[in-house]
Amino acid sequence: MLALSCGSSNEPPFVTAAPLVQNSNSISGHVSDDRHTPLPDLRVELLNEVDSVIQTAKTDGSGLFIFRKLSDGAFNVRVLASRIGYADQTRRVELSRPLGGFGATSEQVDFVLVPRKTTANSPQPGVVFVQEVPADAVKQYQKASDLLQKSERRQEGLTALRKAIEIYPQYFEALELLGTEHVKEQEYLAAIPVLTKALEVNVRAYPSWYALGVAQYSLKQLPDAVESFRRAVSLKEKSVNANLWFGMVLRQTSKLSEAETYLKRADVLAESKLADVHWQLALLFNQLKRFREAADQLELFLKVQPDARDAEQIRKLIQRFRQQSVSG
Repeated sequence: MLALSCGSSNEPPFVTAAPLVQNSNSISGHVSDDRHTPLPDLRVELLNEVDSVIQTAKTDGSGLFIFRKLSDGAFNVRVLASRIGYADQTRRVELSRPLGGFGATSEQVDFVLVPRKTTANSPQPGVVFVQEVPADAVKQYQKASDLLQKSERRQEGLTALRKAIEIYPQYFEALELLGTEHVKEQEYLAAIPVLTKALEVNVRAYPSWYALGVAQYSLKQLPDAVESFRRAVSLKEKSVNANLWFGMVLRQTSKLSEAETYLKRADVLAESKLADVHWQLALLFNQLKRFREAADQLELFLKVQPDARDAEQIRKLIQRFRQQSVSG
């Protein structure tokens, strides 16, 4: 079997975990139409890996938006343009410290929007979940949302969030935010009942299903994690992370054919730029004794992550797989 210790953590991280460095990174970009004309006054959202909105911005007269004070990690940037007849767009951005671990990273991601296609058979927008929440609870939730963006005031934010839930125990947004915060801090036992409660209120909440799956997986509740990620993928088919985690858990529960489907889908959605996908596919193909394909995936892994720990051992493993594929 493929040695799990060679080169990478065996599983992809829940990349919204608490940052280990100061939040000094930034993401900026321009939004224009298909004729490269800047589009002002559009809402742009910054989302974490469980699709919770953590910052919002509006494009200025030149189509520019900026998100500042960001930690290391992976984010999704979403431009909402349907109100002016264009298709919404989402791009994935990964931020990491510069070589040496000092300084800040600034990434630019530009969007060129295309007109939204509409036909008589086009699907109608999904139902938006709406609650009538007491004003005092909303006030505490908004306070919590602001405080949780400041790592040094996280405990104050959690206290405000719990107050919101005390005022209105069915407060879905507060329950979901509290549950995902627990998962980010690896407080999995605390996360599961909160996320379960959130899903009792709103069963079609993708972020809650996704975060619940991460918590269940981390506690080795694999059958439950399979079902949670299945629900997450059904709600958001084009989520890279949901497909990756679903494929990973399917592989570990010996559902190898189905695992291959979802891991390959994650690879396509990530445009072959996500190292963890290649690592998981290498593990899968090794289980299936498809050694040539396992070697191919490890080569892609090193291409995406050339500075991987134990890269030399991975290269030796690639050679071994090549030899096994020939002898086999």
